[in-house]
Amino acid sequence: MGREFIFLAFSLFALGSATVTEFGKLLGQFPANSDHDVAGTIYVVDETTIWVRGFSYDGAAPDAFFYGGDTPNPSENGVIIPDELGTTMKLGMYDDQNLILTLPTGKTITDFKWISIWCRLVGANFGHVDVPSDFAAPAMVSLGELMLNPIVHGTRADDVIVLNTRQFKFINLEYDGRGPAAYFWVDQGTNPSTSGKRVPHEDDRGGDRLPMYDGATVIVTLPEGETVTDYGNIGLWCEAARQNFGHVVIPSDLVVPPYMSNTVGSDNCKVLVEDKFHIGWTVDEANDKITLEFIGVVDIREYMAFGISGSDSGTSMFNSDVTVVFIDSDNRPKSADYFLNAYSQCTVNNGVGACPDILQGGTDDVVLQGGFIRNGVTRITVERPLNTSDTNDKDIPLDASTFISWGIGDINPTGHVSKHDIRADGNVEVNFGTPSSKCPNLVAPRPGDGNIEAWEIEPLVLSPDEAVTAHIGPSGGAQGYKAIADQVGWGIAWYINGQLVPEITVKRNYTYTFNIYGGNDDSQLATYHPFYITSDKDGGFAQKTDQEKMGETIYAEPVVGDLCEYEGSSNPDAFDNFEDFKASLTLVCPDSSSPGTLTWFVELDTPDVVYYQCYQHRYFGWKINVSGATSAVCQLSLIVFLASLAIFNLF
Repeated sequence: MGREFIFLAFSLFALGSATVTEFGKLLGQFPANSDHDVAGTIYVVDETTIWVRGFSYDGAAPDAFFYGGDTPNPSENGVIIPDELGTTMKLGMYDDQNLILTLPTGKTITDFKWISIWCRLVGANFGHVDVPSDFAAPAMVSLGELMLNPIVHGTRADDVIVLNTRQFKFINLEYDGRGPAAYFWVDQGTNPSTSGKRVPHEDDRGGDRLPMYDGATVIVTLPEGETVTDYGNIGLWCEAARQNFGHVVIPSDLVVPPYMSNTVGSDNCKVLVEDKFHIGWTVDEANDKITLEFIGVVDIREYMAFGISGSDSGTSMFNSDVTVVFIDSDNRPKSADYFLNAYSQCTVNNGVGACPDILQGGTDDVVLQGGFIRNGVTRITVERPLNTSDTNDKDIPLDASTFISWGIGDINPTGHVSKHDIRADGNVEVNFGTPSSKCPNLVAPRPGDGNIEAWEIEPLVLSPDEAVTAHIGPSGGAQGYKAIADQVGWGIAWYINGQLVPEITVKRNYTYTFNIYGGNDDSQLATYHPFYITSDKDGGFAQKTDQEKMGETIYAEPVVGDLCEYEGSSNPDAFDNFEDFKASLTLVCPDSSSPGTLTWFVELDTPDVVYYQCYQHRYFGWKINVSGATSAVCQLSLIVFLASLAIFNLF
């Protein structure tokens, strides 16, 4: 606590009457000599986040929490403030630790009159900090539009926002890129000059002049040790021409959130994917436990998986023991213990595929500690034993390197993992018993508009005279099946006449033929894909419960044939269109392969929309539009005809 107090005193001296520090706006300190050795200083990061620095507590009370309320003094009439891991478990022991806490959903700092370490069981306040009635939390500040009159090199931005003590965001920035030596520029006066300096931006590779911007959102970050209040203006400046392309003034009295990096909090760390996925760990050998910290730039319902390889001689997803974590649609962290016993999606009925241990007769030995998303970076912490008695789990050795496996992908609508979009490349080893270096900061890229356009896939209008062919192939990443069908797939899908899940149109009262190359060995479920036509847009009849099956109508029974599959190693997200992606694929068929033949007569009472799918797995196919007169229309036409005939006979 002494070090924290010295720094606090220095900060207040340096800032005069201001109480804004690199940790946020000072709220106060827990009183000296508080019960249970409670100590520390609370700073407010923004209206929903506090930073407790140098926090200590002996952990001996039976039911103590961070607690906030709006009564005049601390009392039981308050709410639990989740701990640094996002949980509401009672507090353990802390010794001079720094904690970032997010207030409960719907609460802001001004909703509270105090923050306490409160024991519910005995109704005791172990120490608290008051929240003044006029307290104003740090917040982002708009500096307004950037534009000179007249405009130079087309330079303008709708707004420049001060995000925190080190970062600015340019909104809808436009610049023609033609300046000979233009840079983001800060200066200490209210107008830019040659005495200013360059500021690197997020895409800067080291001294590059600015590229063209066409409505871009760009974040620039001041170097470590500098803050936004060190300068009086920011904008775009050309060094060669010594010309201002446009700037905004930075007020001197800003109260903005502190800059918060995303360094790993674990003792050890390994970069699995640069700028994408880090894994941290802390070993508690005395208690036979390891804490894993997953840090990734991933979306909601996009999982991170990490664990011990299925092979002792290399990295293998098959038979691997992994922990899967993700943030769900309600912003809650989730974790599960998985064993990957087959290269297929999880079949819930029998636990075959990429399934949680609990569906395979095992136990979930992973304990979720907490998780959150901050500044676009997801952090989820779990704990598991180094050695378990579960036959699906693999021991984590501390005396040698071990091969690991990992992957990133989407959680499908059933709540299980879909096929990975990114996975371990080559053999990857980790020595969990040897100290490892820290990982670099993980920073999320600037957000796009959030809209991913699906590849244009040409619809197929089928002719009764021509058979169509169904193969298996990759589902095409973010622009493929996921965007076309607006749901997460497994990673492979149907290709009809060489097109990825096209919409099909047929007519009632006609017969159509499909040649099926989906695999016919039901002992290898990963490559067994019977083709059928159904009322259910998800398919996977074989996976369903008896009750679910009652709600599905099958219009063409499943048919199997030899497996022919489009294969390739290219990242589908690197292609702007399906044609280019397909050109990177190769159709692989066994020698003398033969299809299964599905013959479908489209009855008059067939609904306007049905689906072609895989009978064994969900999320493989797409839509069939059914046109032509229905049985009801035909019956009505017959009635009208007979009535007309009767009237004719009367005359």
